[in-house]
Amino acid sequence: MQNIISFFTTLSLIFTYIFGLGTVSVSDGYELVKNQKLSPFVSMFSAQGICCDGEYFYCSGAMTAINFTGLAKYDLDMNCIMHKSGRVPDEFREKYGSDHIGGIDCANGFIYAPVEGDKYEYNFILLYDCETLEFTGTYFNMTNDHLSDGIPWCAVDRENGYLYTSTFNPVDEILQYDLETMEFLQAIPLSEQIHRIQGGSVYEGELYLSYDCKDPGTTETIYRVNPENGEVATELVREVPNYDNEAEDVCVYPLPDGSFIHIVDYDKLICANVMHFAKS
Repeated sequence: MQNIISFFTTLSLIFTYIFGLGTVSVSDGYELVKNQKLSPFVSMFSAQGICCDGEYFYCSGAMTAINFTGLAKYDLDMNCIMHKSGRVPDEFREKYGSDHIGGIDCANGFIYAPVEGDKYEYNFILLYDCETLEFTGTYFNMTNDHLSDGIPWCAVDRENGYLYTSTFNPVDEILQYDLETMEFLQAIPLSEQIHRIQGGSVYEGELYLSYDCKDPGTTETIYRVNPENGEVATELVREVPNYDNEAEDVCVYPLPDGSFIHIVDYDKLICANVMHFAKS
C-alpha cells in the first residue's frame, strides 16, 4: 500500500511540475506579479533562502540527505549568474555536523547564512562574499541557549544594525542580536504564538516572517512583526493548489516591476518556485 501511495504522489508531483500550480490566490491588498519555476539543477542551490540587495537576488539551498549545501546569485529577473556547491566549510561539517543553510539575508556586501546540524547543538552565522559567493572566514557562534531546534533563518535590519532569528516551531519570541558583533541583545515576546517559521526579512524596521503550512495544507502566510512591541499581524495569505509545497524564505524589497514580497518555495521535486507579489 505504501508503494502505491508513493507512486501516485510522485505522479501528482510530476503533473504539477509539467502543467503548473493551478490558480494561485492571494489575500486582499496584494496581487501575484509573477511566479518563476527554477530548473531542477539551479534549484539545488536555491530552494531554502532568498534575499536581495537591489541589484541581485541571492539564494541558498540544502539537501541534507546527500550532504549538499549551496548558494546562487541571480539578476533581478531570476536569471542565474553564479552558483557554488558544498559551501559549508569542511571544518564545520567535520567538527559540528553542520549540514544545512537556511533562510539567508545580505548587507554590507556579505550574505549572512544561518548554518545548523542535524542535532541542533551548534548554530552559526557564516558570512559569504556577495560578489564571489565564497566563505569569507568570518563566522559567529550563536549557541543553542535560545535556539533549541536550530537556526532556520536570519533577517538583517540594515538601518538599525540588528540581526533577527528565532526557533522553528513553536515561536513565542524573536531574538535580536547586534549585527556587527552578534552579541545577544534581547528576546522580544510575541503577542501571539506562531509556528513553522522558515524565513524572515526586514523592511522599514518591521520584520516579515514566512510560515510553512504543514503537509498537506496549501495555505501559506506571511506575518508582519513590530520588533518594538512584538505585535504580530497577518500581512499576506496565499492559497497554492495542486502543490506539494514547502514554503521557505521571504524577501521584502520593492523592485521596479512593482513587486514587493518575494517568496521561495520547495516543491519536493528538487525544484524551487519564486513568487513575487505587489501591493494592489
